Amino acid sequence: MGSATILSVNSDQTIAEALPRLYRDVLNALGRLEQLGAMGDAARLRAEAIAAYSRAWDATCYERLRSQLGRIEVAARDLERSRRPRLV
Repeated sequence: MGSATILSVNSDQTIAEALPRLYRDVLNALGRLEQLGAMGDAARLRAEAIAAYSRAWDATCYERLRSQLGRIEVAARDLERSRRPRLV
């Protein structure tokens, strides 16, 4: 499964327009983490994402979700790497 694209807000798009897409990317990345077996971490991070998304849709919320997406993607890549067989 490919990684989500970290969305950056451009001058033609408001934060309120960008946040639903970013939130969907976070949820998709959490689904990937769950598929990799990190259910507890995914549940905790999902609660954080819900809390952030349910507050004011402002630059702080956007940055919080963007940062969270990056952390989730790094965690998923690390899990995938640790499960790959190594050639000796």
